[in-house]
Amino acid sequence: MSPQTHAADYQRIAFVRTKDNMNIAYAISGDGPPLVRAGTWLTHVQHDWENRLWSHWLHFMSARHTLVRYDPRGCGLSPCDASDITFNNWVDDLEAVVDRLELESFPLFGMSQGAAVAAEYAIRHPERVSHLTLYAPLVTGWRGRDSSYSRQWQAIQQLVLTGWGEDNMAFPTMFAHLFMPESPPEVKHWYAELQRKSATKQAATRFINVLSDLHMFSRLKHITVPTLVIQITREQVIDPKTVIGIAGEIPGSQFVSIDSCNHILLADEPGWEEFKSVFTRYVPGASAPPRARAMPREQRLDQLSKREREILDRMAKGENNQEIADGLFISEKTVRNHVTNIFDKLGVSSRAQAIVLAKESGL
Repeated sequence: MSPQTHAADYQRIAFVRTKDNMNIAYAISGDGPPLVRAGTWLTHVQHDWENRLWSHWLHFMSARHTLVRYDPRGCGLSPCDASDITFNNWVDDLEAVVDRLELESFPLFGMSQGAAVAAEYAIRHPERVSHLTLYAPLVTGWRGRDSSYSRQWQAIQQLVLTGWGEDNMAFPTMFAHLFMPESPPEVKHWYAELQRKSATKQAATRFINVLSDLHMFSRLKHITVPTLVIQITREQVIDPKTVIGIAGEIPGSQFVSIDSCNHILLADEPGWEEFKSVFTRYVPGASAPPRARAMPREQRLDQLSKREREILDRMAKGENNQEIADGLFISEKTVRNHVTNIFDKLGVSSRAQAIVLAKESGL
């Protein structure tokens, strides 16, 4: 990276294997404390970065954080075997990426059905999610329901079976009009092209089937982490009225309403500026560094307890959390808590930074 290139201007793509042996593609961009975006419909970690539809989102989130995002199975660079696409497997994909990067505590962002995945992860691992943001969340499917939104998605489900992946652009452009009705023609075209690059007809069909059976609403009351719920007031993809009910179901959640009819906010609309302001206030980033970073290195190390120094030493030897737990006869959760405290006291956001600081100080 040249001195003139900011970390938010490039990304690194890698792969991780899930517990059922799927090779999931993920991308890392930016610099600062981690921020994880749950996989959603439809993504392609390579093409999203270059596409005008998503680039302003990704560069904004990379400006204050190390942004981690991935293609859930069925999308982009990840495997497209439709038989392995289930909701629980989507949660497993998120877990695999987070565990591979050994993230101890991080804000988690979920959009559309990615909100359901993020919510389920936060319920299973509350000690690891510092802040949860649910943007235009879809947590309940439409199968067996009778509403204008349900009938709309039932019709779309049938169209996916017949029209996905065809050379005729009428079908993919229909999706673009639904997701971004107030967007210029070139943006609709980019969205249509992105659909064809992101998923096969078989994978898209399976996606729709899984979404139609979502039933996460009853699980929301089990969320215990700080949560922000964002409603897009006039969109056509998610019923805005259901978003109010979602916020009311999550104990202590905050609710924000942004006026737009675009499900994916565009860079030149007022709603995007409002979203950036809300997200910056709610999710702490690199613009507000820990006070520890201003301390001399030796003084930061002096703050560590004996046990924290033991764990830092084992981290420097390349041991993961489970190996550290086994070696010290403590639980892996206790190790994660200690690692989080180490990061706070040293003013760092990753294991690599903690290890470098310790080695440079002669620990």
